[in-house]
Amino acid sequence: MLRNLIKLQFLFIKVLLVLFIYTFIFVGKVSAESEKLIKVGILLGFTGAIESITPSMAEAVNLAFDEIADDNDSNLEIKFTLQRADTTCDDINISKTAAKNLINYGVTAIIGAACPGITKEIAKDITTPNKILLISPADNSNELLNLNDRNFVFRTTPSKIRGSKILAEITKDRGIKKVAISTYNDLDNKTFANFFKKELNAKNIETTIAISHNENSDDYADHISALTAAGGDAVAVISNINSGGERVIKSMLDTGMFNNFIFPEDMVDQKIINQFERESQKKSFGYLQVFSSLGSKKFLTLAQSRGIDFSNPYVAESYDAAAIIILSNFAKIYKNQKLIKNHIYSISNKPGLKIYPGEIKKAIALLRQGKSINYEGATAVEFDENGDTLGSFMEVEFGKGKLKRKKIR
Repeated sequence: MLRNLIKLQFLFIKVLLVLFIYTFIFVGKVSAESEKLIKVGILLGFTGAIESITPSMAEAVNLAFDEIADDNDSNLEIKFTLQRADTTCDDINISKTAAKNLINYGVTAIIGAACPGITKEIAKDITTPNKILLISPADNSNELLNLNDRNFVFRTTPSKIRGSKILAEITKDRGIKKVAISTYNDLDNKTFANFFKKELNAKNIETTIAISHNENSDDYADHISALTAAGGDAVAVISNINSGGERVIKSMLDTGMFNNFIFPEDMVDQKIINQFERESQKKSFGYLQVFSSLGSKKFLTLAQSRGIDFSNPYVAESYDAAAIIILSNFAKIYKNQKLIKNHIYSISNKPGLKIYPGEIKKAIALLRQGKSINYEGATAVEFDENGDTLGSFMEVEFGKGKLKRKKIR
């Protein structure tokens, strides 16, 4: 009798324990579902090569989420929490571990990475296989173009390839028929040069020669001779000032063989501008990435109110990446679909009412009403089929030591 009583008591305790565990899990689940808590990762190089600019980028991300954090609207269906992780910028193993830790934490989207090479490896091996949305506000490398990311990778900064198309358009509009190309001997610049050459060819512009230069050469005489022998109406220097570009320009100006030069954004620098003081070089040109005037002005006002350094690169792009994650999550809720990646294009591209910085609550209200929005943001966001934003570019012209702004493209 006593033995049976003990068994019954033990069984009763087990039942209570199971009920307690079940209740705890069920209540926790119901609570999480009622609040729809969304975890978002910020994966940037907080230490390393770009540590001076990433704090401002992260602050811009916070700025977007803070717009709705204190909202008293009882109909606001989602709450967000942010978690930072450090890639160190140059260590791929640390970067992958950081991404894995964010996924283990429970994030469904990550803003990052920033450094070229890091984004691709994280996307390929970590985020895409786990169906995690990745939006980079800073990686403009061409490496992402051929990545099989299944539409889980987006960028709020244009790829360098986009710049090659813009540069070819400007070249065509200026009536140039033949171009010689000098490119820095690395994968990114050579890829840019190849796309530039392809775009020129499509516009019936002949490439007379395309040769590479090295960074550490002390003598560019043979390089300049080859370019001169090939000839052309202008020479395009696809490089940057720290990779031999500045010295190639100086060598060509010293010989006087070319008067007209074509530059990508990385070559538009004051050191280059200072070399173009003679009247004969006034037809040299290039481009710079710019922002939409209305959106950038609105973001500048917001950033200044929070003491965020707007002069740092990729700050506006970071705000836009955060806003897109917020709005795509709300679009997912209202349209009752599982993946937020399906809504990136619908909330960011035409048609729809344009949405600017500071208008995230307004955009949410429109989505709730079943209306279409076109998130313009601070940087004129418009995504192509690769998930890359098209961006806005300013045609610029060199001459007499000054840079003249021409036409926005």
